[in-house]
Amino acid sequence: MGVTGLIRKLALTVGIMLLGLAAACGGDNGGGGSSESGGLFPQRANVVGSVASADALEAINLDLDQFLGMLSSNLQEEGEGFHKLFNIEQFRPGGLFGDISRVDIFGEITDSDDVDYFGLLLNGSFDEPALIAALESISGEKLVQRQHKGSNVYSPADDPDEFDLSVLNDSTFVIGSGGAVNDVIDIESGAAAAASGSIIDTFHDLDGGLFALAVKVPQDLADGAELGSLLELGDLPISLDFFSALEIVGVGGALEDGSLGLTVTMDFTTEDAAESLEGFINGIVSLAGGFLADSGTAGLLDGLKVDRDGSRLTIEIEIPLSDIPDIFSDLTSPASVESFTSDGRPPGTPDIRVIGAVIGEPVPILQDITHVPEGQRVDYSDSPPTSGQHWPATAPCGFYPDGLPDERAVHNLEHGNIVVSFNFTNPAQVTALRQVLDGVRQFDDWGVARSYDKIADGQVALAAWGQLHRMDGVRPGEIGPFFEAFAGVAGPERFEC
Repeated sequence: MGVTGLIRKLALTVGIMLLGLAAACGGDNGGGGSSESGGLFPQRANVVGSVASADALEAINLDLDQFLGMLSSNLQEEGEGFHKLFNIEQFRPGGLFGDISRVDIFGEITDSDDVDYFGLLLNGSFDEPALIAALESISGEKLVQRQHKGSNVYSPADDPDEFDLSVLNDSTFVIGSGGAVNDVIDIESGAAAAASGSIIDTFHDLDGGLFALAVKVPQDLADGAELGSLLELGDLPISLDFFSALEIVGVGGALEDGSLGLTVTMDFTTEDAAESLEGFINGIVSLAGGFLADSGTAGLLDGLKVDRDGSRLTIEIEIPLSDIPDIFSDLTSPASVESFTSDGRPPGTPDIRVIGAVIGEPVPILQDITHVPEGQRVDYSDSPPTSGQHWPATAPCGFYPDGLPDERAVHNLEHGNIVVSFNFTNPAQVTALRQVLDGVRQFDDWGVARSYDKIADGQVALAAWGQLHRMDGVRPGEIGPFFEAFAGVAGPERFEC
């Protein structure tokens, strides 16, 4: 996996951590008793985190519905099944998880595109029979029970491998996948030791504030990172070799005097690597400070502190709480969120937006864009649809001559993918379309093509989230620009398929 995959892993991890932050804001600091923060992290975990605030989102004035909606959608894409149990209302005061005082997070990042091993530890007050009954009612599924080391473990009756959950005691509830719940129970019962070493040391160094996260970077991921391409620095005389020596990354946050104080630590295998990154960051900050017209951003950079102690680099910055809603709005706005494509260029630059103004017609975004159960049909108002309800899983990029259901394709559109629908009775036209798409550089990472009989014979429909362009026959001069305009740009979420 290259650095794009690594960033997606870290983004998911941070997103789930912040979902815990959103959950924590519904409780109070006097919630039920709980174990020591991080005391139940399994040894297998190379990502650990904790959120310990009762009023964080209220303090920084974020829109809870927007925040939780965006982050929980990331969970849904990993197939963990958490979305069947968690929704926004449950984390409000009075909800099922409304008195959560702390959330601990752990998982394992590998070179796979799947997050197979992951767990959440919720600390609050739990009545096991009432909680299980409520979760069965919410999910509409029966939870089957088994025993592990004297603890009850529950999982969906129709897919026991999807996830497990357990109430360890009246103050600790755990949900996870890939055997994570069993590992936590082993630690709780004394049958196994908790995680230790450098990742836990980094976590504890940052813990005690609003949140803390520590990631042990798998060496095969660091070795495969093509950062020169990602950062568009490949033509500059700058060495980014220090990233291959990156071992531990830590992020911590605390609310102090009207600001959110962020601390980032990076532990390297050598002092030279830490010194190299220190010089790189100072150079970039100095360069940016020379042309930034935004006084607010310039002020943030002025307050950036970079310190090095041997092979550890520490970066500190304070963000005024009043600025956070605007920053969050920018990060989640479909018009401004940018994802890096596989060729290293962020989409959505001004010249691409000009193309989008002349290729395709805008289609109103439907208000209901929630998931429906796999296999359930959705009545769309347009053919092909460009938004709306959809199935939980997406389709891999590629060419589907036998078709692809709208309910699957719409989820790809939500991820910023392009869906090419065609209705050709002439095999030569199918071959011609394949050849054109083979020459579109974004198709392998952002494109899905499918046979589709709901449009006229001989027609092609190019769809992005909220955008549609129809054509008769195969027109390379329109297909390529449509991908340039909208691949990885349109849609509330940005994930290569």
